[in-house]
Amino acid sequence: MTRKSILLFITCVTLVAANAAAYTYVGDVNSDGEVGIADVTSLVSIVLSGEESSNVLADVNQDGEIGIADVTALINYILTNEAPRYVALDDSAVTENAEEIPDDDEDPFFNDYIENAPFTSTVTITYDGNTAGFTGKPNGVTISVDGAHVMVISATKNVKYVLKGSTDNGSFKIYSEKKFCLTLNGVSITNPTGAAINNQCGKTFYVVLPEGTTNYLADGPTYTEVEQEDQKAALFSEGQTIFSGKGALTVYATGKSGITCDDYIRFRPGPHITVTSTANHGVKANDGIYINGGVLNITVTADAVKGINCGGLCEITGGRTTVITTGAPIIATTEVGNDTTSCAALKADTALVITGGILNLKATGDGGKGINCNSTITKTGGDVTVVAVGPKITAAPKGVKCDLTMTVSGGKFYTYSARSKPLDVDGGITVANGYTTYKTLDHTVQIDY
Repeated sequence: MTRKSILLFITCVTLVAANAAAYTYVGDVNSDGEVGIADVTSLVSIVLSGEESSNVLADVNQDGEIGIADVTALINYILTNEAPRYVALDDSAVTENAEEIPDDDEDPFFNDYIENAPFTSTVTITYDGNTAGFTGKPNGVTISVDGAHVMVISATKNVKYVLKGSTDNGSFKIYSEKKFCLTLNGVSITNPTGAAINNQCGKTFYVVLPEGTTNYLADGPTYTEVEQEDQKAALFSEGQTIFSGKGALTVYATGKSGITCDDYIRFRPGPHITVTSTANHGVKANDGIYINGGVLNITVTADAVKGINCGGLCEITGGRTTVITTGAPIIATTEVGNDTTSCAALKADTALVITGGILNLKATGDGGKGINCNSTITKTGGDVTVVAVGPKITAAPKGVKCDLTMTVSGGKFYTYSARSKPLDVDGGITVANGYTTYKTLDHTVQIDY
């Protein structure tokens, strides 16, 4: 497209896509809450200037560059009246309601709350470059240190371990017969050959992030495998893993997943957790993922990976969760034909239940899905935005793919797919009275009051 044709188009086209000001939309270059001709003018000015721009909304086709292709994409958005909502990582504070701590020990999740599990002994481990030291060692606890690699073997209950300091070649591994608490008190651990934290205990694992602390965990590109022992992520746990506190944690994975649990994971209100993986999934749990609050930002970039990968019930009740997934599909040849596995921002092998919170999901890869659920989706509250902007080359990108039924009776729901179905539910959708379903052409479904 020439400069002359761009300017001619601007003077001729008068169609404006009116969008709710409460959300930001891709292509809203001038940030006025609408996507229209004024944005084309602003974008053309950016392109013709030849200067780099930090305006992420100008990268309309989301390829990491701003150019004529973005002008074409923006024009298409205006003509179809369907600019997708803008989804980006957000670490700002989120308003959260006070938690209700169960006080009945018959409650199935009584043990998920550290308030119900007093700890009487403390071991403090301090990392200092290529070395590590410790203070405090209760009876029944053995601690060995090799450089900055720390291994704990414990048969003692009510022990809290506090990690602080920094190392670029260290780790924390624990074998425990009892549940325990791990407090990350401003610690930075990179393990070039495996998991930064490796919990081999099948009991409850409390991860506490004290208010005001920032913590960092990273693995390396190649793991040194240990026979009959799993270490599937930069932070790996055999037992149910509970995150709490009001501090921050960043997990960066280049060898395997970011956070993996062979049981279930619970995110309580308060923490700010950022997970990036360039090798595998962001957050994965075999038996369930419960997001009750906090701020969770996940970015994954690899073939067929999932931002959140849940083998059991996936339940979201609060906080703000943002997931961005990029990667190509993987094609496997089977006896009955080719089996294609695409990326997904959220993959639920069983039911997905949303009762509150904010959930923002974006899939950008070939055939990527925002939500891919093998069972039912039940939504009684919360604000959900799902965007699939990847190409349709090998597989079909979809905002939401659900194998059974979907029910919406509370909160807000929005899904967009640039090149395929925004909402694909095999068993049918039930929307409660009082809701209106908006469907604009073939790309957007919005279920709202």
